Amino acid sequence: MKNKWVQAWGQAHSAFSFFYYPSCEKTYRLIIKSAISGERVRFELSNECAKNDVYIGALSVAKCDKDGNFIGECKTATINSQKSLCLKIGQVVLSDEVELSVEAGDYFCVNAYVERGALRSGNLIDDATVLTVKGDVSYTPAIENQRRIRDKVREIASTVLRMYFHKPIPLFQSVQLLNATNAKSIVVYGDSISQQGYWTNMFSDRIRETYFGRYSVINKSIMGTRLLYDFNKRFFCKGLFGKSGLNRLERDILDYPDVEYVIIALGTNDFLQYGTVAAPKSEKPTPEEFIKAMVDVADRLKTQGIKLVVFNILNFGESIDSRPEKEAMVTEVNKLLWENRAHFHAVYDQAALCVNPEKPTCTKKEYLGKDYVHPNKLGGKIVADNIDLSWFE
Repeated sequence: MKNKWVQAWGQAHSAFSFFYYPSCEKTYRLIIKSAISGERVRFELSNECAKNDVYIGALSVAKCDKDGNFIGECKTATINSQKSLCLKIGQVVLSDEVELSVEAGDYFCVNAYVERGALRSGNLIDDATVLTVKGDVSYTPAIENQRRIRDKVREIASTVLRMYFHKPIPLFQSVQLLNATNAKSIVVYGDSISQQGYWTNMFSDRIRETYFGRYSVINKSIMGTRLLYDFNKRFFCKGLFGKSGLNRLERDILDYPDVEYVIIALGTNDFLQYGTVAAPKSEKPTPEEFIKAMVDVADRLKTQGIKLVVFNILNFGESIDSRPEKEAMVTEVNKLLWENRAHFHAVYDQAALCVNPEKPTCTKKEYLGKDYVHPNKLGGKIVADNIDLSWFE
């Protein structure tokens, strides 16, 4: 069987806004629990959403424990055979491959020492750990994360906005293993409901247990993102909400030949955002154009042999931004998704699973966080536990 590069971890980049990392000499250690095996590793670094160049002084990889403490030798990584580089504004680079034997279930880490340049591109994804330490500790076996002032800002934002913000993971775009067992990846392509990890991490655990070593679940969700529209430039957080689902298919899915399944869980922001501070009324979609776009995505993925699982939209009738008009459109979208299910590999009716029977346009409050949009841990477990894993056989 031919060895192939498979994503062990990845994320979709957007602008960090006020969550960014100001310029300073700092090492970033990304710790990954691999769901697949491989004999070599390589990784991508991205400066896509930057306002400045980033100067990287050292790169390394190593096997480690869950806390990032090295197990065995730490190996130097290079890009175009260079140990250091300048990552230009908007640039994405792929490292040279490094020999590193990783088994499914192992932890390993990638270290990047940034000499200069603010890190503004990345994601607030909750499926890996990043340690940040001042100075060059890319070869230091054991390090402890150094808390920053902006961590407090992030925690305050979580309280004020009543939603969960994970610690930002900058710079890294994908980490890949050279796999010999025909492993594949399942990409989750959603918004903050998927990004926060409450259902996606539990789903990933189920996949690991059921199909050990066969799939890695790659969460390429972006908070606030919509299927039809890019982020609105008048919104004060600007690029934080990222490109639309339609406009990032190449970057986040089609550019990776290891993808076998895509789970699209988009639509909440298409119908909830318009007419708020995040998006103008002119960006109001119709259910029909949303369904057409989703079918077009399915057809496009099929040309590369990728199967599409579509999640319908959770009811958000208790949200402060909800309106009867918006709730009616979500009901119609969910109806049309089911009627058009022949276009997709599967349609998952999470809305019916979580609906409040006394208020059909609302999700049960016990499944939701304080903003009444994002599922809490219980809601995430309900969603994850009821996904039919036979779809991935």
